[in-house]
Amino acid sequence: MSATSSPLKGTPRPQGLNPYGNDRRSRWPGWRTLFAAAALAAGCMVMGLVCVVMGDMVAQKPVFFVVLPVALIVAFMFVANPKALLLTILLLRAIANPVLEEARFASFGGLGGLVNLAVILLAAVFWMREPRRIPRVAWMVWLPFIAMQAVGLLYSPDKLPELRTFLGTLSTMAMFVVAFYVVDDWSSFDRILKLVIWSSVPVAIYTLIAIARGDVHVTNDPAAMGRYKGPFSHPNILAFYLVLMQGVLLYLWKNARTLATTTTATRLAMAGYLLVLLALLAATKTRSAWMAAGAMFFLYGLLFERRFLLYLMLVPLLALLVPDIRDRVLDIGQGNVVVQYAKLNSFTWRRVLWADAVSWMAPARYLFGYGSGGFFFNSPTFFSLSGGMTTGAHSVAVQMLFDVGVVGLATYYWKYLRAAQIFWRFRRDDALLSAMFIALLIGYVVVSLSDNMLSYLVFNWFFWFVMGAGCAIVCRVRPDVGHRAPRTLGRRARPWSVRPA
Repeated sequence: MSATSSPLKGTPRPQGLNPYGNDRRSRWPGWRTLFAAAALAAGCMVMGLVCVVMGDMVAQKPVFFVVLPVALIVAFMFVANPKALLLTILLLRAIANPVLEEARFASFGGLGGLVNLAVILLAAVFWMREPRRIPRVAWMVWLPFIAMQAVGLLYSPDKLPELRTFLGTLSTMAMFVVAFYVVDDWSSFDRILKLVIWSSVPVAIYTLIAIARGDVHVTNDPAAMGRYKGPFSHPNILAFYLVLMQGVLLYLWKNARTLATTTTATRLAMAGYLLVLLALLAATKTRSAWMAAGAMFFLYGLLFERRFLLYLMLVPLLALLVPDIRDRVLDIGQGNVVVQYAKLNSFTWRRVLWADAVSWMAPARYLFGYGSGGFFFNSPTFFSLSGGMTTGAHSVAVQMLFDVGVVGLATYYWKYLRAAQIFWRFRRDDALLSAMFIALLIGYVVVSLSDNMLSYLVFNWFFWFVMGAGCAIVCRVRPDVGHRAPRTLGRRARPWSVRPA
């Protein structure tokens, strides 16, 4: 065999003039090695750039020091255990709100935007793993509304801020979706609701400390001073969050499974914590939240325990003995006349805003509105009391009508109608769950008539996660919920139809 001929398998390669041999793979590294080296170099460059940028940001705001470690932890948990990441976000999202608000960038959401993106990706991953886990009736709760929001974004007058708002709305829908992947039976349903309640404990402690320190909400309205906002950016967010926690806690306290399995000490602890939440709700001075909570307890007392009606009669009498609460209630009777230099109360001011907005709308815009964010963008033009400043609608109904028209307003109310239908059809299986969840839905719709509920991202997350958990357990226990009953009458004979052989 010549030196140039191909050697047999196992024969040592002859040493000659070519030290590299005839195998071309031994001369140069493979493409995978080159790709790995290039990726490593690019990753090092990106990390170096991120460190430089973060160093400048940390010099301005020390809170940015936690952004990179938290981002790495979120990325690692997303890969290692997505469900654990979801439960961690649920447990810590409310109390971590001050840090997330502080670590906010001007161009995008900052650390809070990263958490929102993580929730959206979690919902996508869960859905791709088990697409059949969410029934069609659950998808139809949110899909019409989110589709109309996406359409409204196309002709929005201010697309970049509204894109962030749309992603926040999409993350709220994601919270509704992921609930179907953590609720399998009654045991997991109860555990999820308890996790939601435990997430409120640091919020309650934070708010109690703020009350002890006198850390009130800073505002230019003297009548609104003395309100406490806890870890959130506005007292209204804390108030609606507390109403949701009260509804969930009342259900956990009074349902048959809890009464059969928990001790008396645990039930007393639940009752005591419910009283703490009521006291914190009073400290927010949010009148619409007071009415929502009162309606929820009234419905519970009317349907299940009549003695709660007596408690409900005593609470306002005791609350009016507190000067701050009495002044807040009596303030609604002042400032109702719109004259020059008059100081209007909040409701009269809202009525002027709504009347100006609706009268300014062109009839051609009634169907699809002016696009997402159209109300906020055009408010200096149509609002007679704006003073050249932009303002929110302070009513989801007016905002939807102005932004996405009658069609968008219909899709907004469709969400609550469909969710309420799911719970209503479960009334014979669990009357307490049906009543409490429908009461929470009605309360949300009522308070949204006079508040910017779509802007309260943290509250919306928890609200729709709880609603998703409720819909999930209904669909697990009653798979027929949401499906039409089978027709009992036979098909009418059609002579022109094709009959099978």
